[in-house]
Amino acid sequence: MTDIDEKIIDIGHEIFKGYGVDDITAQILSILNFESNEISMEELAQRTGYSLASISLKVKNIEQFWSIKRISKPGSRKTYLYMEKNLLDAFATQIRNGFETELNLAKTKITPLIEEYKENATTQEQKTKLHTYKNYLSEINKFEELIRHIYHQIDLLKENQT
Repeated sequence: MTDIDEKIIDIGHEIFKGYGVDDITAQILSILNFESNEISMEELAQRTGYSLASISLKVKNIEQFWSIKRISKPGSRKTYLYMEKNLLDAFATQIRNGFETELNLAKTKITPLIEEYKENATTQEQKTKLHTYKNYLSEINKFEELIRHIYHQIDLLKENQT
């Protein structure tokens, strides 16, 4: 690895730390983000200085949210990793895998509970809680509208790239 490569990986590490992830996760994400090809978990462990078990556990926790794909190669027992390089697609995946889960759960599971709670809210404390629950659901609906707008903008940007 050249000095420039190392500096870019270090900058990527700082960038990913800004997302609030821990040090090992930031290192993994930075290496995967700037690696042009897939990389084995063993090599990732070697480059980060963490154990293969630590790398495997961290990757399991972050792979869906950060568009990391596991790749098996014929004749090899190693697991290889590849991170999506198209930032627009990666961003859309992060939204889909993170925020849409909250949206779906809130709309499908909290909405009926609010209706049930509404029928039984008699005290001021219960009415205050009901207001908090309704407000949360209202914010979720606004957030869903924002996400749909973001998806539309991503699609427009991707069209303009080609």
